[in-house]
Amino acid sequence: MYSRLPSFILGFHGCDRSLARAVIDGKRSLRLSTNRYDWLGEGVYFWENNPQRALEFAAEFAGRKRQGKSAIREPAVIGAVVDWGFA
Repeated sequence: MYSRLPSFILGFHGCDRSLARAVIDGKRSLRLSTNRYDWLGEGVYFWENNPQRALEFAAEFAGRKRQGKSAIREPAVIGAVVDWGFA
């Protein structure tokens, strides 16, 4: 029995294909974003129910080095089931 109702969503994270593969293979983890301008504070950001927007986001940053982060060479998307009760 649940102590609360489940609140699952599908989330999509835009990144480089090499990072996506390493995360899926269990060799790496996604790093927390700690930018001062992050709207929701420190964390890993996902597009809710929108893999296309996650891919567009990754493509927007392709080839650019961003504040010490590696450039995205080949845009890709990682999908995840997110439970807001444990976010």
